[in-house]
Amino acid sequence: MASSSGEAAGGAAKNPQKEIDDLLAHLDLREDELEDVVIGADEVTELQKDARWLAIAKVHTSRSFSSDAFIGKMKAIWNLSRDPICREAGENLFVIQMHCLGDWKKVVHQGPWTFRGWAVLIEDYDGKEDPEHFVFGGLYVWAQIHGIPELYRKPWIVDDLARRVGKTREVQMFPKLFYEGNYVRIRVLLELNSPLKRVVSLNIDGEGKKRLYVKYEKVPFFCKHCGIIGHNHEECGDGVWGAKDLQYGDFMFATRRATPVVEPRAFAGRGRGRTGRGSPQGMPRKRSSQDAALDDDADMKDDASSPIKPTDTIKTDGGAGARRNLNLNADYPGSKAPSATPMETVDPDVIPPLPPQYTDPRDRSKVRKMSTTPTELATSAASSEEDRRAQ
Repeated sequence: MASSSGEAAGGAAKNPQKEIDDLLAHLDLREDELEDVVIGADEVTELQKDARWLAIAKVHTSRSFSSDAFIGKMKAIWNLSRDPICREAGENLFVIQMHCLGDWKKVVHQGPWTFRGWAVLIEDYDGKEDPEHFVFGGLYVWAQIHGIPELYRKPWIVDDLARRVGKTREVQMFPKLFYEGNYVRIRVLLELNSPLKRVVSLNIDGEGKKRLYVKYEKVPFFCKHCGIIGHNHEECGDGVWGAKDLQYGDFMFATRRATPVVEPRAFAGRGRGRTGRGSPQGMPRKRSSQDAALDDDADMKDDASSPIKPTDTIKTDGGAGARRNLNLNADYPGSKAPSATPMETVDPDVIPPLPPQYTDPRDRSKVRKMSTTPTELATSAASSEEDRRAQ
């Protein structure tokens, strides 16, 4: 079990309250110093409601660090629904106030949490005990027991094996295999002053002993020489150890399964056109002469005939067959065919007249009104006067 930070290295723990009591026994206190602040039962009940979501945390290391860095880092990792209230309560010691049950469960029960590789011990706290004298029970971690034979993979057997690793809180008989190997998953409380378990033994009558590997999914810094959490092998003793002295190591970590890399499929168009589903990877497919139906020798032969209007024989009134000739030099339909001359010469200096330009009828009336002269207007007015006198 982890002891409080006020414990001396080679002796008993110091009790600040006992020291204060010994000092006060030799002092004569005045009456104004002995006046009490009374807290009633109702106030105590209300204060206890506010303390429901309290927790106490300690970074399990002897090194110093910035408390602001710890508070900021843990807030970012937890990502709670409401910002918790954190205050420093001692050496590497913090009191955390959450605001709802969900945030409290996440902080207290969803560990283990680490800060810069060191273990962060977090437990429920009622707010009555002095934080300096709070005793942490240990660190809850997820561990795996590998290689249990299927015949003996029973809850009561697995529970006994888990108790060899630590105090058991949860056992998963059929976990999802996010890690390599065939294992059962257990959540156990590790004692910080005891070495980590590397194997557990299963003794089967008639079959002998079986050594089952124990692996840890997430565990903070531990010593490769003594196997205790909180320091590394270079800080253990004088720090000089040979390879045979390092009895603990990375082989105790669980290995995650490799995620298969799925190559993205090339997107093809949804239609049936040039980039439709039929073409690979949506690329346009070139049309061959066979697809264009140009493999017929008759179609490819140059016979100077129109492919739209082929030449054919037309019966006339007289019954005689005549060959229809395509007249490309006619000015307009119905004109007589030109005389059978070899070739007509065209004078380059003769410019054909421009086609008549379309004029809007409304523009014509405007032009007609503007073209009328004042004399014509006067004559028209005089004629109207004479007609009136004649009547």
